[in-house]
Order: sequence, then structure tokens, then C-alpha cells
Amino acid sequence: MGVDRPRPVAPAFRPKGPSEWSHENPVAPSRPLPGRQTAEPPKYHFHAHFSANNTKIYLADPKGRPIPRGWWSGGSCRFKGVNRSTQEAGYQCAVHAFRRIEEITQEKGPITLSVHLRGFGKGRTAVEQIFLTSEGEKVRPLVTEVEDRTPIKVGGTRAKKARRL
Repeated sequence: MGVDRPRPVAPAFRPKGPSEWSHENPVAPSRPLPGRQTAEPPKYHFHAHFSANNTKIYLADPKGRPIPRGWWSGGSCRFKGVNRSTQEAGYQCAVHAFRRIEEITQEKGPITLSVHLRGFGKGRTAVEQIFLTSEGEKVRPLVTEVEDRTPIKVGGTRAKKARRL
């Protein structure tokens, strides 16, 4: 194989026999059975970010884009100042998000939900508990996966000196 000769290409072989499913060819690609849905419901994402000062929740569509009217924080749920970081603020954010998820299921039909939690804060326990209460009854069956995305520092650079008052 020199520079002047092209590389050989394998010949294209067509499969023998019919490519459609039939009783003669039961190994061909299967077709969907009548009355069954082959497509899985779309997977929406429930992102919750908890910090020492606030709780933020937003919903994303299957492509990862935030949905309209799909984000809440302690401040948007009418908690101001220090109260944004309370457990009640996290609870109210989750209640608003669950109502929006119910609206989406009515609009689009069946969906699945992937839950992503990030950070440590007082609102985290509230959001985890609301899945187990009566407000979470309609949302709980939709959840297919739960993921904790809290960044945990392992090693790394030396921490700043502790502040002393």
C-alpha cells in the first residue's frame, strides 16, 4: 500500500432473505405489538440547590432546558432576608414545584422524574421529607432516579485560617 494506491474497501453485502418480519423470517427486526407503547415517557429533571443562605429549585425538560414557570427560590416564595434559608422556605419551594409537575403531567401526559440534589442546607431536609408526605403522593411514583451532586472536597489546597472573633 503505497501513497499512490488507495486503501481497499470491503464489498457491501446485503443480508439474504426478507428484511421484514414474517413467519419465514422470525429473526428480522421486531415491530411493535399492537396496543403497546414502545416509547418511554420523557424524563424531566428536578434540580434542587441548597446553600446556607437560600434554597433554589428548578425543573428542566428532557433536553436539560429550564421549563417556563419552572424555578423557585426562598425569595420568590415570599421569604425575605434570613428566612430564605429556613426549612419552611424549602418546603414551600418544593410545594410550588410539585404543583407545576402535576400541571405538566396533565398537559403532556405521563412523564418520569430525575431528582438532583446539591449542597447542604436547612431546606434539604424539607425537600426530602415532602416526597414522603401527602403533597408528594402524586409526584413520588414519577421519580425514577435520585442523584446527590453535592461537591465534596477531597484533599485539595489548604483551607483558609479559621476566623476568630
